[in-house]
Amino acid sequence: MAFNATWAPGPEAVAGMQVVGIHHNQPALVMYLDKDSIAITTPGGPATWPEFVRFLRELRDAADEMVKVLQTEPGESGT
Repeated sequence: MAFNATWAPGPEAVAGMQVVGIHHNQPALVMYLDKDSIAITTPGGPATWPEFVRFLRELRDAADEMVKVLQTEPGESGT
């Protein structure tokens, strides 16, 4: 199932990891986007976690890249 969404975080946005779940406690990456929120939870079971870890590292690296672009001096291309 494909899911595409776009959110623009508000001034009070925060992100972090927390344990969620009613029946099964599971770690989740949670983003409170100042009015909206989204959680990325672990997939089914430990057998699928290595690929999920790869995805989380890619997400981390992409966020670091975005920070570098946003921190460039005005007038620089950032690429």
